[in-house]
Amino acid sequence: MTASAFADRSPADQYLVQRISARDGVDATLLAALPPHELDRLLPGARTAFEHREQVAHAVLTHRGIDPTTPEYQAADTLARAILARVDHPGSDHAA
Repeated sequence: MTASAFADRSPADQYLVQRISARDGVDATLLAALPPHELDRLLPGARTAFEHREQVAHAVLTHRGIDPTTPEYQAADTLARAILARVDHPGSDHAA
Protein backbone atom coordinates (compact mmCIF):
# COMPACT_ATOMS: atom_id res chain seq x y z
CA MET A 1 0.00 0.00 0.00
CA THR A 2 1.29 3.43 -0.85
CA ALA A 3 1.97 5.98 1.86
CA SER A 4 -0.48 8.39 0.21
CA ALA A 5 -3.34 5.92 0.71
CA PHE A 6 -2.69 6.08 4.45
CA ALA A 7 -1.85 9.79 4.66
CA ASP A 8 -5.21 10.94 5.99
CA ARG A 9 -6.14 7.82 7.94
CA SER A 10 -6.00 7.45 11.70
CA PRO A 11 -3.77 4.76 13.21
CA ALA A 12 -6.93 2.77 13.99
CA ASP A 13 -8.08 2.99 10.36
CA GLN A 14 -4.64 1.90 9.19
CA TYR A 15 -4.78 -1.09 11.52
CA LEU A 16 -8.23 -2.07 10.29
CA VAL A 17 -7.21 -1.77 6.64
CA GLN A 18 -4.17 -3.97 7.20
CA ARG A 19 -6.11 -6.59 9.18
CA ILE A 20 -8.96 -6.78 6.66
CA SER A 21 -6.51 -6.89 3.77
CA ALA A 22 -4.58 -9.75 5.34
CA ARG A 23 -7.70 -11.66 6.35
CA ASP A 24 -9.59 -11.29 3.08
CA GLY A 25 -6.75 -11.01 0.58
CA VAL A 26 -8.10 -7.67 -0.63
CA ASP A 27 -5.81 -4.92 -1.93
CA ALA A 28 -5.18 -2.56 0.99
CA THR A 29 -5.30 0.45 -1.35
CA LEU A 30 -8.92 -0.33 -2.17
CA LEU A 31 -9.79 -0.74 1.49
CA ALA A 32 -8.07 2.53 2.41
CA ALA A 33 -10.63 4.35 0.25
CA LEU A 34 -13.51 3.10 2.43
CA PRO A 35 -15.01 5.31 5.14
CA PRO A 36 -14.29 4.36 8.77
CA HIS A 37 -17.83 3.06 9.41
CA GLU A 38 -17.45 0.60 6.53
CA LEU A 39 -14.13 -0.66 7.93
CA ASP A 40 -15.87 -1.12 11.29
CA ARG A 41 -18.64 -3.12 9.59
CA LEU A 42 -16.08 -5.38 7.91
CA LEU A 43 -14.20 -6.05 11.15
CA PRO A 44 -16.54 -5.45 14.10
CA GLY A 45 -14.91 -4.67 17.43
CA ALA A 46 -11.39 -4.29 16.02
CA ARG A 47 -11.30 -0.50 16.39
CA THR A 48 -12.19 -0.71 20.08
CA ALA A 49 -9.62 -3.45 20.64
CA PHE A 50 -6.96 -1.40 18.84
CA GLU A 51 -7.77 1.75 20.81
CA HIS A 52 -7.58 -0.14 24.13
CA ARG A 53 -4.64 -2.43 23.33
CA GLU A 54 -2.39 -1.04 26.06
CA GLN A 55 -4.98 -1.55 28.79
CA VAL A 56 -5.74 -5.06 27.54
CA ALA A 57 -2.04 -5.96 27.42
CA HIS A 58 -1.55 -4.66 30.96
CA ALA A 59 -4.55 -6.62 32.21
CA VAL A 60 -3.30 -9.83 30.57
CA LEU A 61 0.18 -9.41 32.07
CA THR A 62 -1.30 -8.75 35.51
CA HIS A 63 -3.64 -11.72 35.23
CA ARG A 64 -0.76 -14.01 34.22
CA GLY A 65 1.44 -12.70 37.06
CA ILE A 66 4.05 -11.26 34.69
CA ASP A 67 6.02 -8.25 35.90
CA PRO A 68 7.10 -6.07 32.93
CA THR A 69 9.74 -4.37 35.09
CA THR A 70 11.91 -7.50 35.44
CA PRO A 71 15.16 -7.69 33.47
CA GLU A 72 14.01 -10.91 31.79
CA TYR A 73 10.83 -9.30 30.51
CA GLN A 74 12.68 -6.17 29.38
CA ALA A 75 15.20 -8.26 27.42
CA ALA A 76 12.45 -10.26 25.72
CA ASP A 77 10.55 -7.06 24.94
CA THR A 78 13.64 -5.43 23.42
CA LEU A 79 14.34 -8.50 21.28
CA ALA A 80 10.73 -8.74 20.08
CA ARG A 81 10.63 -5.05 19.16
CA ALA A 82 13.91 -5.37 17.24
CA ILE A 83 12.56 -8.34 15.28
CA LEU A 84 9.33 -6.51 14.48
CA ALA A 85 11.24 -3.40 13.41
CA ARG A 86 13.29 -5.49 10.99
CA VAL A 87 10.22 -7.23 9.62
CA ASP A 88 8.27 -4.00 9.21
CA HIS A 89 11.15 -2.03 7.74
CA PRO A 90 10.22 -0.66 4.30
CA GLY A 91 12.16 -2.37 1.54
CA SER A 92 12.71 -5.47 3.64
CA ASP A 93 12.11 -8.83 2.03
CA HIS A 94 10.25 -9.81 5.19
CA ALA A 95 7.56 -7.11 5.35
CA ALA A 96 4.34 -8.32 6.94
